[in-house]
Amino acid sequence: MPVKGQSLDQVLKSVVPTWLLFSMTIPLFSCLSYGSALKNDLSFVQSKALEGDKYYQGSLALFYKYGEKGLPIDLGESERWAKLAAKEDGGIGMAVLASIELERNKVERGQFLYDEAYLHSNLRDLAKAKDPIALFCVGLMEIDNPPRNVEKGMRNLERAADQGLATAQATLGMIYFTGIGVSRDSKEAISWCSQAARSRLPLGMFYLGMAYSSGDGIARNNDFANRWIRAAADKGLVMAQLTLGMKLSLGDGIERNLDHGVQWLRQAANAGSSEAALQLRRFENLLVKTPARNSSIPDGEKRAVNNLAQNSSLKSSNKSTNSDSPRVPMPRKINSGPSSDPVQMALEMLSIEKDEAAAKRMLKEIAGQGRSDALRELGLLHYKRQEFDQARENFLKAALDKDPQSIRYVGIMHFLGQGTDQNYAKAEEWLSQSLLLGDNESNRYLRIARQFNK
Repeated sequence: MPVKGQSLDQVLKSVVPTWLLFSMTIPLFSCLSYGSALKNDLSFVQSKALEGDKYYQGSLALFYKYGEKGLPIDLGESERWAKLAAKEDGGIGMAVLASIELERNKVERGQFLYDEAYLHSNLRDLAKAKDPIALFCVGLMEIDNPPRNVEKGMRNLERAADQGLATAQATLGMIYFTGIGVSRDSKEAISWCSQAARSRLPLGMFYLGMAYSSGDGIARNNDFANRWIRAAADKGLVMAQLTLGMKLSLGDGIERNLDHGVQWLRQAANAGSSEAALQLRRFENLLVKTPARNSSIPDGEKRAVNNLAQNSSLKSSNKSTNSDSPRVPMPRKINSGPSSDPVQMALEMLSIEKDEAAAKRMLKEIAGQGRSDALRELGLLHYKRQEFDQARENFLKAALDKDPQSIRYVGIMHFLGQGTDQNYAKAEEWLSQSLLLGDNESNRYLRIARQFNK
């Protein structure tokens, strides 16, 4: 659905171009050549950034943020290079900093940096010269920063994607998969994510894996799904690490391996995911109740990912990543005694014994006594099976008892139109309530909901 708001072009006055200050030692048009940082080797980009070139510093910041050109995702490095570029009024660096701040829920700071990038840097001149990295930044700005213009933002993202910027391709895929600001289109989403996945971009690989996992616009294939999600997790994408950790811990579409699941959850938690931290505590307790197993991740599993990329219908480039499997310390044993809590017993029955029917019966009985955690877990079981009416009914009952996670899911369901009419205003209300109750995971959903409730 389109987002209300005018384009920045309609309300902002033109400013004096600053690209003449880009570098006194580089010929004029070399700074504005199409795709200069994108088409050059990574070593060249890094050397120019080290020499103090603000365009290449900003580009390197974006590459680290999204895992472009085979780099692992590293937000620390991204922020460091972005700040260096921003000190010299480098527009790409400012835009990358703005997106980082918005993801941290520092909305005012993020919007200020976006405005500075648009008004007082070389960003618009680079975009007019069709530089794909600048086009991507301007496109993201049009969607993220008021006054919003989703249609114009999508045009800029497509121009960047057409020039081969995998980050733009994956972002388009994500937008079409989720239907944020546009009509949901699984076919278009898979087309863009496939292109990004061929470039080994983590976000593209992750969303392609999720499409295979759910059968959304493509034949369901758990093997392909797990390999693509694993490849994205290896490259440092936190949402992929969280997803893989949950799939392994629960045996969801993959052979259950609680050891490996906890390792991936810890990686995501260490990267700042509050949801991963919550699930990590839960599964660390379960881990000590299961027999010990080898905690190493077979090297052959990684090679199979590369084979999949080369041999599937989504042909990959010859470039492949050879990073080692993650080595994470085994979890500290928190408690070795049997659980006496009936809800925890039901969850153990579900996770360890894989007896969903018995777990559901037990949760229903406990929920009948008014336990909000039982209602929430029952709702999650229905939600996982896309039984949205039953899920929402249980979440709403738990919400009466101020259960923050259940309240968050009610908000998400309003935002996505699951089991109820799509309503951004109601989504914002529920997500705000969840956040006030201490559910920090609601932050990222709330920020998106606020963008469309204008």
